[in-house]
Amino acid sequence: MDKKSKTVLLVEDDKALNHAATFKLEQKGHKVISTMRAEDAFQALRDNPDIDIIWLDLLLPGMNGIEFLKELRVQPEFKDKKVVICSVSGRSDDAGLLKELGVIDYLVKSNYDIGDLVDKVISLA
Repeated sequence: MDKKSKTVLLVEDDKALNHAATFKLEQKGHKVISTMRAEDAFQALRDNPDIDIIWLDLLLPGMNGIEFLKELRVQPEFKDKKVVICSVSGRSDDAGLLKELGVIDYLVKSNYDIGDLVDKVISLA
């Protein structure tokens, strides 16, 4: 992998989007660790300390994205990980909380095609 290659932890429960994002990221030379549940993302983080950025959906089965972020930020080894929210919801009622939790951007999936979404996430890594 070249210097521009990033390692992305993809936490997305929509199978089609998960597969499409993984494909696009790998096509562009990035490494992807994909999970469908927030609970599995913690194990992925422990197993892969070189993760550059976390692509996080908010609406997840079990632990949701906000719960995941709260837990992430209290764990010393993960508290500084870069996180980008990619969600179907454009609701801004969580914006203040997400900012407090150190989210670097909030992307509404419907505003981007998959290629643009991938490029935007990587630009923030």
